[in-house]
Amino acid sequence: MINKYSSSEPKSVQRSKKSITLEKEIETKVRKTQARLIEKTDQNWSLSSVLNMLVSAGLQQTKKMTKNDWQKIKKGVESKTISFDDSMISDFVKKIS
Repeated sequence: MINKYSSSEPKSVQRSKKSITLEKEIETKVRKTQARLIEKTDQNWSLSSVLNMLVSAGLQQTKKMTKNDWQKIKKGVESKTISFDDSMISDFVKKIS
């Protein structure tokens, strides 16, 4: 079996390739976040790295959410009317970077 990862990578880190489809609105916001990160840090940020960072931060944030916060999310998902504004994502990135 060929190891496709470098031998210096810790064995506890398991990686897998997954294919996902993003809603157009979410993809646009993630790409704007990616562009801001590239601009601010003068480094390359892959879309998958940005998504992983946002998902990880989101999972950490769930520990701080109230029942009311969860109800708002549930209503948005059920009615398919989730909306984002640019300030929400840029503030989020500032907090996690």
